[in-house]
Amino acid sequence: MQTIKGRTKAGRWVLSKEEYETVCEVLDAGKLIVYPTDTVYGLGCDPFEVPAVERVFEVKRRPAEQPIALALTTSDQIPRYAHVTRVAQGIIAKHLPGPVTLLLRAAKDAPLPLVSATGLIGIRVPDHSVAIAIAKAFGPITTTSANLHGGSPPATAEEARTQLGDTVDLYIDCGPTPLGKESTIVDASGDSIRVIREGALRREDL
Repeated sequence: MQTIKGRTKAGRWVLSKEEYETVCEVLDAGKLIVYPTDTVYGLGCDPFEVPAVERVFEVKRRPAEQPIALALTTSDQIPRYAHVTRVAQGIIAKHLPGPVTLLLRAAKDAPLPLVSATGLIGIRVPDHSVAIAIAKAFGPITTTSANLHGGSPPATAEEARTQLGDTVDLYIDCGPTPLGKESTIVDASGDSIRVIREGALRREDL
């Protein structure tokens, strides 16, 4: 188990080029990372590798019928992996990058291990410099809170480590997350939005 400690530069968290290379090597090997987002610390792996995704479920002790989401670098990437509805366009323009997980109909390039039985996929564009840089360096990664199923979502790397321990291969510590609360999950796959879970973004602010 490794730990990388980030540092701040001009008010933003950063890692070195060599540290990002290490992160990519870990992900490319099918292993798991804990990394910071704007909401809570996330558990990441290569979303296209079935064994890696299965390990995320095992580590979290998460029921298989509760799919995990996909983290992207920019909102412009969303149409490649999901069908963007009219109502989703409004949320994307107003709140992404930000603390929202959008449930949309999966497109043909969506990673199959993350697509639900009903054909939906969760999409996140986290507003955190390190999370964005990882997805830019490696490609899309999984995002789900780095805690045991039913446990407290971790606002620090240490809180994540307390729950997951050495079942994770690499921890990236960038201090407390800005919001300290899970993302708001919104089903925007149809003609109207449906809030599945109210989190950091209030329902009335959507």
